[in-house]
Amino acid sequence: MITVIYLARFAEELGRAQEQLPLNFTDTNTLLSHLRQRGKPWQQVLAEGNVYKIAVNNVIRHGNTSLQDGDSIALLPPVTGG
Repeated sequence: MITVIYLARFAEELGRAQEQLPLNFTDTNTLLSHLRQRGKPWQQVLAEGNVYKIAVNNVIRHGNTSLQDGDSIALLPPVTGG
């Protein structure tokens, strides 16, 4: 199992803060592809052209990252503020 955590506005727009999924994904790209297949708003929020970060086990990752059983994957929207 993996835990997917949706932070800030992602939690609001997707209607959940986190979920447990079976490890049916070899990497973050296949996970994101699976999530986008859920339809709207998933396709819009996680569109390939959108800017957001992915953390695996509390470390920001750049590019595709392999996933292992027990991993925690956080999806972080862009942050603005002053």
